[in-house]
Amino acid sequence: MYLDKALQRINCKNWNVVGSNPSQSDTHLGYEFLRRLAQFFKEQSQKPVPPLYANIAKLLGDEEVVVISDYCNKEAIEFLDDQKYVGKVFGYYLQLAKYTDKNPDAQIYLDVYDPLIRIIERGGLFILKLLELDIVANLPLNGWYERFVEKEAIDIENL
Repeated sequence: MYLDKALQRINCKNWNVVGSNPSQSDTHLGYEFLRRLAQFFKEQSQKPVPPLYANIAKLLGDEEVVVISDYCNKEAIEFLDDQKYVGKVFGYYLQLAKYTDKNPDAQIYLDVYDPLIRIIERGGLFILKLLELDIVANLPLNGWYERFVEKEAIDIENL
């Protein structure tokens, strides 16, 4: 069920327009991703890892490896192979959705990746690297957890 919804969200995207419609509000989505990820680590009492390596399903104990090409359509695969950092996040999202099908309590954590997925859905683009999240503006990731763990949530529904 969760995996099917995630696949529909990914495979119904027009990948040819990704990156053609950047918006300043995309930075708010990046902020909210980092805040939600920090909350995950706080709630799970886990030592934070850099966002680039934050595979929530794996952090929750999932040992399965999800290969994007086993699930996504040709256009998605081509884009996600070309944009490795975006592909990494989408792979984490798919793995968590698949894990959630077997462990429904993990469903609340699917929202962590939602802001980054929305950026792509809107035609924007993000580059997540070890020390920066680049979305229209550059968000340095040194000390990211400490900076975002106590931040207020942003309502992203109307962004």
